[in-house]
Amino acid sequence: MQSGWKNLFIVVSVLLLVALGFVFNLWNISEMLKGELVLTETQLVSTQNELTSTQDELVGTKLQLNDANAQLTDTKTKLVTTETKLTNTESQLTTTKTRLANAEGQLVSTKAQLSNTAAQLETAKNEQTRIFNQYNSVRKQIYVRFGTGLDCQTFITPNAAELSTKVQEITGGYVATDVVKFWRDYELMHRWVVNNIRYSYDSYLPIIPDISGGNLIWQEGFWRSPGETLQDKTGDCEDMAVLLASMMLNYNRGEYAVWAVTIRSTTPGVAGHVAVFIPVKGNNLAIFDPAGNYYTGYQSGYLRSDATSVAVTHWLNYWTTEIPGVYIDTIFSNTFYKKFADTAEFIKWMSER
Repeated sequence: MQSGWKNLFIVVSVLLLVALGFVFNLWNISEMLKGELVLTETQLVSTQNELTSTQDELVGTKLQLNDANAQLTDTKTKLVTTETKLTNTESQLTTTKTRLANAEGQLVSTKAQLSNTAAQLETAKNEQTRIFNQYNSVRKQIYVRFGTGLDCQTFITPNAAELSTKVQEITGGYVATDVVKFWRDYELMHRWVVNNIRYSYDSYLPIIPDISGGNLIWQEGFWRSPGETLQDKTGDCEDMAVLLASMMLNYNRGEYAVWAVTIRSTTPGVAGHVAVFIPVKGNNLAIFDPAGNYYTGYQSGYLRSDATSVAVTHWLNYWTTEIPGVYIDTIFSNTFYKKFADTAEFIKWMSER
């Protein structure tokens, strides 16, 4: 009985030891599980914190995404607007290019028209210049006929062929060594002009105004060339004088001076007169006046030269009735022209030559 209890005790003791070991193991396991639980709880808290942080980040990301979506939407809207503007701009550009092409076409056309207009203008200018020149040429040709100023020189034409023929016919030619024949031939030419050129008054000649404007004026008295006077066998005092002067210069081959001389009146409106002067050595002068049928020495019936003052005084006295206040105005030839204030100046000039 005691052995049973002892065995029982042993069994119970063994069971107690086993139970204690099991309990201890359970406690260790429990402690270990508690530690793991704490660790797990810590990790869970950490994970929850991370989850919270991740959720916050997700919220922030969602907000950013919303903002990005909003910006994208805005950008898309702007893009659509920009595309619309671009389309409009391209349309405007196309329109502008079309207008530019049209403008370039118009420019080419305008340039062609301008070039054509410039050519027409140049042609018009040339035509205007031609008309001006022609007008001025005609005007000059008419003005020359008044024999004013240096224009009178153009009417002394000793080299004209028709003069040479007539001078040879009248005189038989110039002999330099025969002084008597020289003066006789001068007288013969004077007589030929007096007897063969019929005196005629000039008709009126128009004074054409400058092309810039003015009135047409008619003036009596125009000059003929020696050739015209020879051909027409008519002329007035200046025509006879320039014919005779030209014949004498042709005759003496230009070796001796022959001047046409113009006298005028101090009374306005009174016509002047033209004759021929032959300066002679020793301050003498021979005067031939075919229109006045006068020559120096005509009173005595033979040609001579007198002292300049005497010859001039007698001649001017011959004209003083028709030309009151008569005085010497100019002397000229084809190569010489001189104007005087009065007769006294001419006489003084002659004495100083």
